[in-house]
Amino acid sequence: MFFKSSILTIGFVCGLSQLIFASSVRAASIDFSSWNRYGDVNTPALGLANFSTNALQNDDANPDSLFNFSNSPAIDSITLEFNLGLPTQSLDPDVPNFIYAFEGSGLENRYTFTEDTILSFGWTFLTNDATQTISGFNFDDYSFIALNGRIQTLGSTNSSVNTLVSSSTNFRREFSGSYLQTLSPGTYSIALGVVDVGSFDNTSALRVSNAQLMSQSQKVPEPSGIVGILTAFGLTVKSIMKKRRI
Repeated sequence: MFFKSSILTIGFVCGLSQLIFASSVRAASIDFSSWNRYGDVNTPALGLANFSTNALQNDDANPDSLFNFSNSPAIDSITLEFNLGLPTQSLDPDVPNFIYAFEGSGLENRYTFTEDTILSFGWTFLTNDATQTISGFNFDDYSFIALNGRIQTLGSTNSSVNTLVSSSTNFRREFSGSYLQTLSPGTYSIALGVVDVGSFDNTSALRVSNAQLMSQSQKVPEPSGIVGILTAFGLTVKSIMKKRRI
């Protein structure tokens, strides 16, 4: 009898804890192969994507095959902006000083979320470019994410954005980081890409890994509901103890 009542009590407590702290988390790796692709883009597996600024013009000291991921050339920045749904000249770092993005590659897709959703991924910016300063401005290739047309730099050759280190890949230098953003319910255009700034020579690239969309809803009972549950628990325990005495 004691064994049965103990199991009942433990089961009730476990059920209570699950009810109070119940949460539902749903995470899914992003299938970049279903996104709109422009330029040199490769999507080898779920959650993975590679982009470069390589236009198959032999702009690097080594063969293009070492830096181009798809055997397709990068495209000019004006076309890339249009295809990604970005405002005109939004990829150009400093138009008044004639600092323009020349070419690049990117991915874009549109999602509608009905609840808070977390977008997350790891990324690595790779480059053969050096940080060059002319008239006080850095000619910096950069990688980016854009949400509804608003661009955020991920990695760059600009030393004020990040510190590049030697790369173990075919590229000279790299910098890695992670991205996490909670998106409120609504419709979003999400774009990822990399662009060449200030010159055509030397390839830069972006690698994205472990990209996920995760929706999380957590339900907590009202205080009055919890009191009712605890009261029911107390009555159950009292009934069990009374039966044991009989």
